Amino acid sequence: MRTEVDPDLLPPTLLELFRIKQGEMVSAMMHLGTRLGLWDALRDSEPCTSVELADAAGLQERWVREWLHGMAATELVQHDDGRFALTPEARVALTDRGHWSYMPGVFGPPMTHTEIERTAEAFRTGLGMTWAEHGDHACHMQCSMSAARQESFLVPVVLAAFEGATDRLRGGGRILDVGCGAGVAARRLASSFPEAAVVGIDPSERAIATARAGARGQGLDNLSYEQGTFDDLDSFGPVDLLVTLDVLHDLPRPQDAIAAALRNLTGDGWWLVADIKGRGDLESNRAIPVLPYMYAMSVFYCMSSSLSEPDGAGTGTLGMHPARLEEMTLGAGFSRFVRHEVELDPTNWYYEIRP
Repeated sequence: MRTEVDPDLLPPTLLELFRIKQGEMVSAMMHLGTRLGLWDALRDSEPCTSVELADAAGLQERWVREWLHGMAATELVQHDDGRFALTPEARVALTDRGHWSYMPGVFGPPMTHTEIERTAEAFRTGLGMTWAEHGDHACHMQCSMSAARQESFLVPVVLAAFEGATDRLRGGGRILDVGCGAGVAARRLASSFPEAAVVGIDPSERAIATARAGARGQGLDNLSYEQGTFDDLDSFGPVDLLVTLDVLHDLPRPQDAIAAALRNLTGDGWWLVADIKGRGDLESNRAIPVLPYMYAMSVFYCMSSSLSEPDGAGTGTLGMHPARLEEMTLGAGFSRFVRHEVELDPTNWYYEIRP
């Protein structure tokens, strides 16, 4: 390791520090774009001037103009002689709700002072925050981040790779989505398998209310939502398909959850688990293009949740890597563990786990 300052490396180090701060500030600008309807208004009006966009969005032109200049500086927005338009790629990622890459949910409201102070306290006490402690804005962010991928990949790609699963579920059966959040995956499963009974459970009262509202009027008589966790699984099983999407690494006691999953699957059932593409250690994780973001998410959200109970596992965002999950599931008594990769999904691996 180096110990002496390299004068040639000091300027780029300072620039990198400013880029880190830039990310915080621009992220808040992106959130304003979503919150104020500017992305959709720009898509519908482009190419347009700041005056035209302000009129379309019902906002004040001077503020819209500065926002546009900031977004043009990121190169997500094109600029030519006073007129602005999204790049084709940004148009998809920021306005196409049906596309797997849709990601405005990543840019939730900026973290509050309370969350920062509570996390600083966790460094001293060791006791982290539950997701519920962050408040409704974090619930919305958590639900939004993966919704588009669940809609796009879950049934036609991931579940289709589980031999025999889709054929069986078309004929009926029981499906349970644990940690269902806003209920996107459960709705997708219920609409894809109308003969199957689908239940989504989540510990968050707010998430369950959002899930029920989202399902209202869709005619999904085979779908219901209830408050619950892996601790309540015995009252819902046995099930033919258990679904757990980006949940295990957040749990204080993932080993207990794995044991509950095994108890509540039918003997020939499937457990579909999605989790973040961790590689196992820091140096291996350097292959992840957004690695600093992943560790920041871990400190403020995922590891914090996993340490929200005394003696929590503290798994972290990248901690439920394939080798660890395989060891834990096979050690608990499962007999089959297969990792499936969706080429277009940069975030998750998908696992087929069977009794």
